[in-house]
Amino acid sequence: MQTIWYGLLFVLLLVCFLCWAGINPLKHRHTISLSKQVLQEKRKRVDDALSKLTLPERLAAYIGETIRLCGGSHRAYAVFTTLCAIAGFGVGIGLFGRVGLAIIAALCALPVPLLFYRVRSRWYRRSQNERLEHTMATITNAYIGSNDLLSAINDNLDKLEVREPFSAFILDVTLIDASIPHALRRLEAKIRHPLFSEWIDILMLCQEKSGDMRYALPAVVESMNDAKRLQIESDTVMLGVWREFFMAVALSFSIIPLLRYANAQWFAILVGSFFGKCLLAAMLVYAVVAAFVVLRINRPLA
Repeated sequence: MQTIWYGLLFVLLLVCFLCWAGINPLKHRHTISLSKQVLQEKRKRVDDALSKLTLPERLAAYIGETIRLCGGSHRAYAVFTTLCAIAGFGVGIGLFGRVGLAIIAALCALPVPLLFYRVRSRWYRRSQNERLEHTMATITNAYIGSNDLLSAINDNLDKLEVREPFSAFILDVTLIDASIPHALRRLEAKIRHPLFSEWIDILMLCQEKSGDMRYALPAVVESMNDAKRLQIESDTVMLGVWREFFMAVALSFSIIPLLRYANAQWFAILVGSFFGKCLLAAMLVYAVVAAFVVLRINRPLA
């Protein structure tokens, strides 16, 4: 009879943690993409290629892409992961006093570097978008004044914060292929951004001589400025969400050491019985899952 009560208590606490983490397995979430249709088709081709990879290969590609976005190295990521696993094992021993639960805590600490790098990549991407906006604004102002795209880029090459792709564009048009539309498409492939693709589309229309489309370029730059402002506001709100998440996790796990000193018998049942170990393991797992849920909410706007 006592085992049945422990089982019911475990199920009840598990449901509470699901509600706390905001996870509803019966609810289907729809993700609305803000990208253009062209970029969606490109990403679909990439997804088709990724679907042929095995699960370890997908995970390695995901981690590698995250490290690349942060400008970090695989060696630093490996060292960070090792330190988190050691720290998780130590915290598990100090908190639970059981080797099995400490191993589970160490395994749950392995995704911590990935979460850190993903959050850091958002800030790095926002910095890159600001540099791209400044570059597009400089070229747009010069192009409106001179009506010559090559001179607008070449004369301001030293002022561009994103210099390398446009330098390659000048070399491509001057020495390899004189077709500006083809060079613009190659330039678009080097910088992945939906508003930059829209900016390139307008430049393509300007080269067709079917009408002066130069004065539509500042609207795209203004759109990037609006997206940057909205992203800053979103990041500010997400800082509060992350703060509440860490406070909730800290309060949840702070009950365990308090229980050790308040009621040693209950603590022994919690860390010694099968259902108690399952409950603690579920707490650790759902803390990590909730962190990824919060990370998924904080998606870049552009």
